[in-house]
Amino acid sequence: MKQAVVFLRGVQAGILTEDENGYTFEYDADYLTSADAEIVSLTMP
Repeated sequence: MKQAVVFLRGVQAGILTEDENGYTFEYDADYLTSADAEIVSLTMP
């Protein structure tokens, strides 16, 4: 399994994971509660 930390404008937004089933993205809980939170991509949940 491979993982990458995803940053948006210098703030950790979440973790992108690749496994045998493909890719998944999970937002960081602190990022989601931030007043400055934005979506990372239109194609990610």
